[in-house]
Amino acid sequence: MKKCRIIGGMLKRRYIIAPDIPSTRPTSDIIKQSLFNVLIHRFCVNFENTFVIDLFAGSGSLGIEAISFGCKNVVFVDSNKKAIDCIKQNIQSLQIAQFSAIICQSAEKVPNSVFLAFGEKYSNTLIFLDPPYAAKELLYSQIARFSDVFKSKNLLIVAESDEECVNATYVIQHGNIRVNILCM
Repeated sequence: MKKCRIIGGMLKRRYIIAPDIPSTRPTSDIIKQSLFNVLIHRFCVNFENTFVIDLFAGSGSLGIEAISFGCKNVVFVDSNKKAIDCIKQNIQSLQIAQFSAIICQSAEKVPNSVFLAFGEKYSNTLIFLDPPYAAKELLYSQIARFSDVFKSKNLLIVAESDEECVNATYVIQHGNIRVNILCM
């Protein structure tokens, strides 16, 4: 198991573990710090009023970071049992179970109604989307899916990819709703 550090918020400097799985890429401290600075200062994300989905969660690092910044409702989704066990262990050691739900299933098989139920009382939704790099169609299908599912909410999708979209921001317009997609 690898160790990762929480970079900000109430859990700052605490450590979590990352599963030793070849397909899992823990986000480095410096990338996390930059990402959360962009979320807070450029996109004005108020984590206390935001529902977060950590899709293809791995260690749960990004969702846990959101909780550290004040998020009260994070859903972690991963299909790998080792990753889920790691997320459970991290949540238990940090004593943040009351802010989280964990789903062990392929992202595309989780019904939309599950996400809508968890996020129903929030007008803001943030999705961390980090599928395996080889699964390009999965990345794009999940962006399209969630853009439609949360079309009546303020939605920000942070997608990690090795594609040309690195360091780009895309905006999808749904009537009066803007969906921001930040690629890193």
